[in-house]
Amino acid sequence: MALTESHKRPDKHSHYLKVSISLLVIIGISGWLLNSWMIKSVTPNLTVKPVGIPVSNELDTNFSKAVSLMQQREYAQASLVWEQILLSNSTIPEVNVNMGFSLYELGKYEAARDFFITAMEQNSFQANAYYGLAISSERIGDIKGAMGAMKSYIHLAQNEQNVSYLRKARSAVWEWETQLSELREQKESISAELPESD
Repeated sequence: MALTESHKRPDKHSHYLKVSISLLVIIGISGWLLNSWMIKSVTPNLTVKPVGIPVSNELDTNFSKAVSLMQQREYAQASLVWEQILLSNSTIPEVNVNMGFSLYELGKYEAARDFFITAMEQNSFQANAYYGLAISSERIGDIKGAMGAMKSYIHLAQNEQNVSYLRKARSAVWEWETQLSELREQKESISAELPESD
């Protein structure tokens, strides 16, 4: 008995298409799971004190004093205490970050930027260093650098509790992208208006 048109086996191409789509979905889900696992296992807890650095009572006292001065907006005095700490403990990224923020608040943006970069070199997962680098770079007119640093901050700080800074960071990136886009349009407009040379 001959098969009717409705009883024929499915076309090979539609079978391969279904298998391909299924494989792509499986690969996509596996990649997402692997990425989530890697981010959790690679990103350290930034609130933990650096390993291998002896913590003395004097260091704790000075650190607390400098933080307190920053909270009171006494940035000049705070920077003096941070400087004192750095003389004997220059390899603690948190100290360099706080020194950077103190200098930033004093309007010393290039010096602040240097301290944020130092902190990043000491610990590439120090999210606050990227935030500080972004805002100090903006102040000295390096919008591209600011945008790159802020995107790094957003990536590193996604698991942190302070949502308001993430919101500010995303807003800043959007604003800087708009500025860069407007600058590109202005340059293109000016170059289009210039007469061609013979």
